[in-house]
Amino acid sequence: MSVNNLPPHNTEAECAVIGSCIISREAIGSTAEVLKPEDFYDPSNRKMWEIISDMYIADRAVDVITVADELERRGDYERLGGRSYLYGLVDSIITTGNVNHYADIIRDCALRRRLIDASDKIAHLASKYDTEGREIIEKTEQIIFEAVETKSVSHPFSLNELTPPAFRKIEESYRGGAKKITGFPSGFEDLDNILARFQPGSLNVIAARPSMGKTALALNIAQFGGERGNNPYVLIFSLEMPAEQLVYRMFAAEAGVSMSAMNKGAISEDDFYRLTEVAENLSRRNIYINDDSNLTSMDFRTKCRRFKTRYPELALIIVDYIQLMRSGSKRSDNRQNEVAEISRSMKAVALEMGCPVIALSQLSRETERRTEKKPQLWDLRDSGAIEQDADTVILLYREDYYSEHENNSLTDSKADLRIAKNRNGGTGTCHLTFQREYTRFVGYTEER
Repeated sequence: MSVNNLPPHNTEAECAVIGSCIISREAIGSTAEVLKPEDFYDPSNRKMWEIISDMYIADRAVDVITVADELERRGDYERLGGRSYLYGLVDSIITTGNVNHYADIIRDCALRRRLIDASDKIAHLASKYDTEGREIIEKTEQIIFEAVETKSVSHPFSLNELTPPAFRKIEESYRGGAKKITGFPSGFEDLDNILARFQPGSLNVIAARPSMGKTALALNIAQFGGERGNNPYVLIFSLEMPAEQLVYRMFAAEAGVSMSAMNKGAISEDDFYRLTEVAENLSRRNIYINDDSNLTSMDFRTKCRRFKTRYPELALIIVDYIQLMRSGSKRSDNRQNEVAEISRSMKAVALEMGCPVIALSQLSRETERRTEKKPQLWDLRDSGAIEQDADTVILLYREDYYSEHENNSLTDSKADLRIAKNRNGGTGTCHLTFQREYTRFVGYTEER
């Protein structure tokens, strides 16, 4: 706390930023993206920054005369101090070259004020004896995450604000082709053609019966998808397999070496050298694995927030799989309600993190009892909420799985990926080849 028990602030830095922006449009451009009105402690400076930002967004000239006119129009000119306040801001500026440094000071003070406010909220929360300890921890994480989050506070946007950036994306896609499409590429062209990639903020469910290959497919997307040149950050939650086993699968998939041979130590010298190169390449990838088998939805959100704080470029989250997670709440009186709570939590995390979440899901045994075993949306196990919350649902099916299961065959097999739900696009089916020996999916080619 600063002098006289006032919250952290620097009025001189605030005035310097505002004065610089009135003098230089370039100064506005370099600070408008990083400063929000609430970052300013002084109410007059906060109002001035709001006005300057509005004028800049509207592409209007910003100078002493236009700002004074806007203040008059809004009825704030005399209330803020009139000519002496406005011209005092400008006259104190010797150079606008330090404006970014001043902006950093303002942001630092604002962060400290938010943390002080957060600590007060946490203290109040901790004193409530009618709240469970785990819930207090989850809410504390949320309070701190929101305090340090640098995104603007959400507010309603007019179409006047939304239309230009939305159309720019369309224009970029039109002029730049596939290179300008947003989202996380799956690594499978046919799948991306239907989905238009996994979009930020989306919940994508890949569902199948056990041993169909859904874990392998998710790992392949993490390993071979994304913009490879950017080395995207991927966070994987494995509730079924230990992290080391997933890494073994990634070795096999990339090196083209039999998983069985690796496990038995029966690999050739060429295989060993390929695996050595693959290990070196994988060690440089930004893929992180959490293999906590007791993960709850609260833990999931908390760990994602921590990861996002450390690695803001988080591009994809994978959960293997939904039915193994627990909500961590005693309020859920049955499993369907619990899965519904987990599903909603995953969608909320996707939106909060600003990246796609791929969640694997089991299908009910009803598929085994039918003559036609191809899965349907209603086969999603435990809760219809999964279908409701998901932006896309992909049903993975391999027709020869049943005979393969009986014969323990390692031959390649055709896999159908049916996009049964796609909230923002079309549905359809794409085909891949599952190389079971290497736990890898590749593009499907019709046999001649």
